[in-house]
Amino acid sequence: MSLIATARPARLAWLVGYIILCAGFGVWGAYDYWVRIPAQEVAFAEFDEIKAAKEALEAKAQSGSTPLSPNEIAEYERRKTQFQRYAEGTPSPVPVYDRPLQLWVYVVGCGIMGTPWFAWSVVQLRRRRAELSDSGDLTIDETTLASRDIQGIDMSRWMSKSIAEVLGANSERLTIDDYLLKDAHLIVGRLAHQFHPSDWNDDATRVKPPEAAESDPENPEDTTKVSS
Repeated sequence: MSLIATARPARLAWLVGYIILCAGFGVWGAYDYWVRIPAQEVAFAEFDEIKAAKEALEAKAQSGSTPLSPNEIAEYERRKTQFQRYAEGTPSPVPVYDRPLQLWVYVVGCGIMGTPWFAWSVVQLRRRRAELSDSGDLTIDETTLASRDIQGIDMSRWMSKSIAEVLGANSERLTIDDYLLKDAHLIVGRLAHQFHPSDWNDDATRVKPPEAAESDPENPEDTTKVSS
């Protein structure tokens, strides 16, 4: 029976989640960069101008050197009315880092670069496929190794990274990644058991060493030691 490994649904779901996340951050950054920040800058500039004009007229009136003209008094009353609109809170200036942060991190990093990168990763992962046929031929993506050309399998990274490399007669190294491909461990296990039967089971788990005998049945008196 041939063994086939295809893209893990959980891994695809993670990548789709990253696409949604990056697209959301990109839209958020674009809104902040082109809508919120300009509106905040205008609001703060208006507030700053009203505050400056009001304080200048107040300072002139308090100095007593020159009384306010009727036009200046009317202007002061208008500015004071405008200033009262900010009784519940005044606009704050836009931090110097806010605009470049929204542009480069969210719009460019997440939206323009991150979203298509993860989308392309989904396309690539859906194309990934590994098959070990009944005759022992191994096909990974578009590359096929005939059974007679498979010289071994490198399991040095299997336990730590879930990655194995199949070695070909012409120095080929075909990578099988169980983190990306569902049921890849069955293909790895069959090859590992074929080439290293004393080390690996056919499900890609390590062969457990036989347990040492706890006692010698011919000398039952020697099975335990009693400390004095």
